[in-house]
Amino acid sequence: MRKNRTAHAFAAGLAVSLTLAVAGCGEATDKAGGSEPAETVVLTLANTNDGPPPQLSVWADEVQTLSEGTLRIEFKDNWRAGEPGQEADTIGDVQNAEADLAWVGARAFDSAGVTSFQALVAPMLVDSYDLQAAVFDAGIPERMLESVADIGLAGIGVLPGPMRKMMGMTHPMLAPADFTGQVVGTSGGRLAEQTLELLGATPSMVPAGTALDGLEALEYHLAAIFGNNYQEAASHVTANLNMWPRPLVLFMNAERFDALSTEQQNILSDAAPAAVGPAMDISRAEDTEAGSNLCRSSMEVVEATAAQLVDLGTAMEPLFAELETDPETKAFLDEIRTLKEETAAAPESIECTDAESETSAVSPIDGSYGTSFTKDELADSPLLYDVGEVNDENWGDFTLIFDEGQLTWRQENSVESSTYDGTFTVAGDVVVMDMSNGEQFTMRWSLYRDTLTLERDESLGIAPTPFLVKPWQRVD
Repeated sequence: MRKNRTAHAFAAGLAVSLTLAVAGCGEATDKAGGSEPAETVVLTLANTNDGPPPQLSVWADEVQTLSEGTLRIEFKDNWRAGEPGQEADTIGDVQNAEADLAWVGARAFDSAGVTSFQALVAPMLVDSYDLQAAVFDAGIPERMLESVADIGLAGIGVLPGPMRKMMGMTHPMLAPADFTGQVVGTSGGRLAEQTLELLGATPSMVPAGTALDGLEALEYHLAAIFGNNYQEAASHVTANLNMWPRPLVLFMNAERFDALSTEQQNILSDAAPAAVGPAMDISRAEDTEAGSNLCRSSMEVVEATAAQLVDLGTAMEPLFAELETDPETKAFLDEIRTLKEETAAAPESIECTDAESETSAVSPIDGSYGTSFTKDELADSPLLYDVGEVNDENWGDFTLIFDEGQLTWRQENSVESSTYDGTFTVAGDVVVMDMSNGEQFTMRWSLYRDTLTLERDESLGIAPTPFLVKPWQRVD
């Protein structure tokens, strides 16, 4: 299996530069009338995740398209990984020119002295994708972005992001009383902390992919809950309590932005509006897929009643009164409230089907299976997709467990061990595996006298070689 984890697992150093590299991506005419390769400007972008969010990848691809390959974004993943204040500190890194570009959630900017985004991330205000789309259509985030110039940054763009839900470790988070005395993890900034304090909770700043030790609840988006496998540890997620969206704010060191040509500056900025629609679609799709996966997990998906949502909103009224003392924030709040009335969209939620909610029946392949093979046997397999599969996570001793719709894959050898959880469904001789790292694998299966054989069928989709090198023997 390839490593493609949404649970933030890889380490990366801080290495940044604005690099000019000659590449044959385009041509320019020289003084003698000939042609020479155009220079490619490579901009490094600090990314706090273990891979760029797909919303951001759309923007980076658009930059490359608009520039015809002469302007390229190089992501530096796991930036300040494991640090509770990683987003606020990443803003500082760009201010200090330790990175050309970065993105953070809009929520982080109040920690750096920029409060123009407060209305966008005010608690329970932008609580649906329809409303978030209307806010972007009205150009509100673009106007908010102008204020980052006050702290030595060039605003590049704002992209829509996923809704942040409430996850409870031992009980559902439905009403103000459920927050009282609880330690609640948050990715910040100050407005998020104030919201949780107002509800009687103790906020705890946590990094991306945080461990859950010491937390009693966590505000997080659905794709990250499932991607980090939190459904195995937490008991509940509140489907229709949308604390705030997580818009992605792209920004650049002002001096480095000024060093670019006017055309290059325009390309960076023009790529953002072009990516807004796809980014919105991606955010909706992530929620749909992750929500469906959580419905099939042991986590209980619950909904707050209309009265409970009203009680939560009432508890936050003092915070809105404070926000409205700032004229700019009040104007943005009023504009968003008007759009909310016009949109009349219900709070974004998760709809679990009966099939998802019910415990899966025992499948024909339920049980525990094992297989073993060496790295050389993996490399020699005629089924190998490519040499990239010959890595230390893909050989050794394996266990594969199917248990009433739940799936576990374990691997161990002398240098590496890994575990993936997920869900599976069986239809005839086809098994579909939805892994906790976001990948989906589909294979044909046969079982004879406790020997399970998995086979690839290209017409069905991806089937990684490690599943196929040798048959699996039942071990339970």
